[in-house]
Amino acid sequence: MNVRINEKNRERILIAQKLGRPDQVPVDFSLSDQFNYLHGWLNLDGRRFYLDPGYMLDAQVAFIHRFSIEGVLGPKFGMAMEPSYFGAPIIVTKDTSPWARPFLDTIEKLERFLLDYREPDPYTAGNFPLLANSYRFFKEKLGALINPPMGFLGPFDTAASLVGHTNMYLWIKDRPELIHDLLGKVSDFFIRNIEVRYELFQPPNKNLSIAEDLCGFLSREDFSSFEAPYVKKVFDSYCDRDSIRQYHCDGPLSHVADLIPEMSVNVLLSFDPTADMGEFKRRIGDRVCLKGNIHPLRYLRDGDPRSVRDEVKRLVEAAKAGGGYIMSTGGELSDGTPDENIDALIEATEEYGRY
Repeated sequence: MNVRINEKNRERILIAQKLGRPDQVPVDFSLSDQFNYLHGWLNLDGRRFYLDPGYMLDAQVAFIHRFSIEGVLGPKFGMAMEPSYFGAPIIVTKDTSPWARPFLDTIEKLERFLLDYREPDPYTAGNFPLLANSYRFFKEKLGALINPPMGFLGPFDTAASLVGHTNMYLWIKDRPELIHDLLGKVSDFFIRNIEVRYELFQPPNKNLSIAEDLCGFLSREDFSSFEAPYVKKVFDSYCDRDSIRQYHCDGPLSHVADLIPEMSVNVLLSFDPTADMGEFKRRIGDRVCLKGNIHPLRYLRDGDPRSVRDEVKRLVEAAKAGGGYIMSTGGELSDGTPDENIDALIEATEEYGRY
């Protein structure tokens, strides 16, 4: 397959991730997480998209060839893969990303699950074989262009998918010992599965990405207890000092920004698009590469090229100094985003992001 990758942009991303200063700010769209946008853009069927790796690859390549920008290229299954490891039913529809139905939605069910828990087989748990087989397909087609799928839905969001989001917040207060037990089991299994991925996929480095959203709505105290130690444990179990340790959260993080580097994080992706990029740059920009955070609705879907350009300029001016900044969205591209607004983002980053 002839895939025209923008190698120069890839090179810029690698430099910025290491807090370096490329010749200009790079742009990174995480294509494997962009079903909701690709669905509307190409009239895709979500059931086929997630079950047919060739269909998924064709959609990603169509975006790459139209915009000459590529972020994450490879198989991904929304927020449903990790909950499936623990027995959560997965819903796949024509028009939406897969999602997990909570099945530990009472205290009694959670207590019984924890009491009877046996760690799943990290080779065969849930839909992991689907991910492994899809990666093999991508690898056969793309060779060295494809990076191994070394990314996870994080421990907190996975646990919340098992018990239900509202229950997660309530039980943190009412039954914190149960939530800690669940988070510990989820984290420990992820560490086993990372070992299996390393064996099967043979990545050239020890880069790892963890995606969370719900933890942004925790208080600082609860974030320090129920989020930070588990993320750090997973990163530290696998990564080395030269690894890219990317942490994604679309929730508000201003109240815990100083804790992010302490979690072994060195790249922060697509955080709350209402956050002050300049504040994050001042507080942690010397230790963490910032990646984001233009608003996917206000500007990219509902704005026009002029408003996109103005927002890109504002963000670049706030965060590019000294390097360590990557232009991206705060959250996924949304269904209905006009081509001309994506063009405006790329062109404005090239214009205003030069060093």
